[in-house]
Amino acid sequence: MIVLRKVDDAAVERLLDLAVADADPADVMPPGWTADRPDEFRDFYRGFQDDAYEIVRDDRTVGMIRLTAEGETGIWVARRARGDGVGLAALRRVIEQAPRRGVTTIVADTTTGNTAALTVLRKAGATLDVDGARVLARITVPVGTVPAESPPDSPEPPPTRLDGGVGT
Repeated sequence: MIVLRKVDDAAVERLLDLAVADADPADVMPPGWTADRPDEFRDFYRGFQDDAYEIVRDDRTVGMIRLTAEGETGIWVARRARGDGVGLAALRRVIEQAPRRGVTTIVADTTTGNTAALTVLRKAGATLDVDGARVLARITVPVGTVPAESPPDSPEPPPTRLDGGVGT
């Protein structure tokens, strides 16, 4: 089961440990960061804690996803958790949370070489605009489909199939 938890100081430490142990530095930080500079990681992630969620699967941190008030999202998933639908499940949870933040369109910026991100974005219903190597993805947020009392760290709903049914 995938849940999203707001990033607090303890989550920043878990994410740092995960980034060092099981992620490429380029996936988790701006270019140039290395694991021997943990304070840069802490400062960077504390700078957008209000927008960030720790991705947790079976009580273990497996990545991070963010959703800004402007609708920008970004995600990284630990190597060991890739290929299991974690990224798509986390993005679907963020899409559910978007109306509570007043977000009607979610945007993501990636590259044509980031096959995993493009796959997740397509499965989430994104429209992709390609400009050279850059890809801008847009997801229109369904309005009125999320109960107001559903907190961000509640369990994920059953996955929605492309044919509109529920299940895998």
